[in-house]
Amino acid sequence: MLRFKTLGVVAMLTLGLGACATKTDGEGLAASDPYENVNRSVHSVNVAADQYFLRPTAQGYNFVTPTLFKQLIGNGFSHLDLVNDFANYLLQADVDRSLNTLGRFTLNTVVGAGGLLDPASEFGLPKESTDFGLTLASYGVGEGVYLVVPFIGPSTTRDFAGFIVDRGLSPTVALGPLDVPGYVGPATTLLDFTHQRDRNADLIDGVLYESEDSYVTLRSAYLQRRRSLAGRDANVEDTLPDIFDDESNTN
Repeated sequence: MLRFKTLGVVAMLTLGLGACATKTDGEGLAASDPYENVNRSVHSVNVAADQYFLRPTAQGYNFVTPTLFKQLIGNGFSHLDLVNDFANYLLQADVDRSLNTLGRFTLNTVVGAGGLLDPASEFGLPKESTDFGLTLASYGVGEGVYLVVPFIGPSTTRDFAGFIVDRGLSPTVALGPLDVPGYVGPATTLLDFTHQRDRNADLIDGVLYESEDSYVTLRSAYLQRRRSLAGRDANVEDTLPDIFDDESNTN
């Protein structure tokens, strides 16, 4: 299935870019996409995967799951992400954000029912997401070329390498070696993707099925935001929603 946790909130960024998203994708962004023909083919496969599998699955999830339970599920997955955030902030030598993330994790674990609730936000410890792709960028690794990865979505060579590392560190993946049934890890991942697809349903549907060119729209949103986060493009204001931020959209 697509990494709709990423793709879903990329769609939020297109709201900031507005209807001009395709027009702002000039030579600078297109030049980062030397494999556009292949990428477009993969994008079509990913859209089909959404149309025929994940979208109806998310619609069923929305129908049978009470709103309160969905909020708890979202909080739980956001809480697990803090493990990666903390590790990456340490690698980036960002002391303030690493301490903020550790404080958030500790408070929500102890007071927030193991992360199902979010008292940390009320105490001024908001979620600030990062990833290993941004860690690589902090060490001067170039973004490489734009890629659309099967069943994952928009990326770059640097970010895809980071994605592999982050997945290896993910608590949901780490369930595999533990003494739990083998299906628990994949089932948890599927639930995470399904929850994110349902959470951003209107936004994703608008980008994938209503925009003039969903491929260009996603490429523009993804590259501009990632360059902003990596500090590679001083002309991009860092006021756009974080495409990886679980907290940027709520039910």
